Amino acid sequence: MTRNYSIDFFKCLAIFGVVCIHTHTFRDTAVPFGNGETWAFIIDTIARFSVPFFFAASGYLFAMKLQRTDDTFAYFKRYTGKLISLLAAWFAFYWIYDFIKIIFDHTGTRSGLKSELSSYVADTINLQTLIYGVSHTQYQLWFMFALIISVLLVFVAYRLKLLKMLVLIGLVLNVIGLLGQSYGGFLGLPVLSEFNTRDPFFFGLFYTSLGSLIGLKESKIYQVVKQIPTKNIIAIVLLLLITQLGERTLLYEILGLARGEYFLSTIPLTIMLFVLVVKEREIGKGTVFSKMGQHAVGIYLIHTLIKSLMGELNQGLVLVQHVTETFAWGIIYTPLLFIVSYFAYSGLQKFKAYMRNPISQHAPRPKTKQMGSIS
Repeated sequence: MTRNYSIDFFKCLAIFGVVCIHTHTFRDTAVPFGNGETWAFIIDTIARFSVPFFFAASGYLFAMKLQRTDDTFAYFKRYTGKLISLLAAWFAFYWIYDFIKIIFDHTGTRSGLKSELSSYVADTINLQTLIYGVSHTQYQLWFMFALIISVLLVFVAYRLKLLKMLVLIGLVLNVIGLLGQSYGGFLGLPVLSEFNTRDPFFFGLFYTSLGSLIGLKESKIYQVVKQIPTKNIIAIVLLLLITQLGERTLLYEILGLARGEYFLSTIPLTIMLFVLVVKEREIGKGTVFSKMGQHAVGIYLIHTLIKSLMGELNQGLVLVQHVTETFAWGIIYTPLLFIVSYFAYSGLQKFKAYMRNPISQHAPRPKTKQMGSIS
C-alpha cells in the first residue's frame, strides 16, 4: 500500500484549520477593513471541515490497513493501543501542567487556592472530561477519546460485515446531533440545543465509519470518479465551503442561534474532499505540506501547550501585549504557533528516539520506499 500523499496534504490543511479555530484568528486584532470578529468568524467557519476530515482520514487508513492484514485483531490492538497510550500520556502531562499553572497563577488566599485545586481535581476525574474535554490546556484531547470509541465500533462492524449499517446509523446520529448544535434552537428545541453533541457518537462515529467505507471501496469509487475533471471536484469543494459559511451565518448571525461546530453541509463537503483524495493521490507530494501532514496528530496534541506558553509570555511583557493587538500579529500568530508546534513535536520525537537507542542515531539509515500510514 503506497502512501496517499493527498491525505497528508489535506491533513496539513486540516491541522492548520484546527489551530485557526483555537487561536480565533484576527478576533482581538485591529484589521484595516471590516472588523476582527467578522474575519475570525469566517476563518473559524471555513476551518470546520478539519475535525470531520481527521475522523474520516483515520477511518479510511484504518480500514485500508485492515483489509491488507491477515490478523486484523492484532492490528486493531496495536492501533488502539497506540491511541490509548497517546491519550494517557498527554492527559497526564497536561493534568500536571495545569495543576502547576493554577498554583503559579493564583493570587488569592491559601484557602482559595485549595478550593480551586479541589475543583480542578474533581473536574478531571469524571467521564465527561474525556468525552467533551475540560476548560484547561488539554481541551483538545476529547478528539482522541472520540476516535478510540469510533475505531472500536468500526472494527466490530467490519468483523461482522455490518460497516454499511454502521455508516447509516452514524448518519442518523449525526443528523440528530445537529439538535445539539445550532439546529436545536432553529427547531424550537432549546433544551436539546444546550446538549453538547460534539462527541464520539453524534459526531466522530459517522465520519470515521464513512472514511472506513471509502477506504474499503476505494477501487470502485475511483472507477466512478476518475471520469470527473479534477477542476470540477475542486469547484464543488469550494462551493460547499461557501455553503457551510452561509449555513452558519444564517443560523448564528441572522437567526441568533448558538455557534454550531458541524453542519448539514459538512457531510457532502467531507465526501467531496475524499472524492478528490481518491482521484488524485499525489497532491502535495514532495512538499513541506505533505511532510507536516504526517505529523498532524503530534501538532494537534502539542499546539495547545505552545499556545498556553505564548499566552504566558503575552501576559508577562507589556510590549508583547501591544503587539498582539496589531493586524500584523493577527497574520503572524497562527502560522507561528503552527510552525513552532510542528518543530516542537518533531524535536520531541527525535529526543525520544535518541533516548531509546542513542547509538543507532549516529548510524547511516538505508533508504526505503515510503509506505502507507494510519497515523
